[in-house]
Amino acid sequence: MTILGTAALGTAMGGSPSHDSSEDAFSCTFKCHDANGEFYTVSMKRDSMTVSNYEADAIVTAIETWADTLPILA
Repeated sequence: MTILGTAALGTAMGGSPSHDSSEDAFSCTFKCHDANGEFYTVSMKRDSMTVSNYEADAIVTAIETWADTLPILA
């Protein structure tokens, strides 16, 4: 990270800067349009994925099937 590598900031703050990535958080939200014409939302966080605003259960099945093909999500 740029901030951790800034010597002037390290000197001003005193000590040795460190970064604990276990506390990092991120999220993203996708507004999706299915081939059947339905709109739905997929939200992803570090440890979860939420599908909302859907009517057809086939959409959730398709997303779960896709997620199972990715080792990090399986």
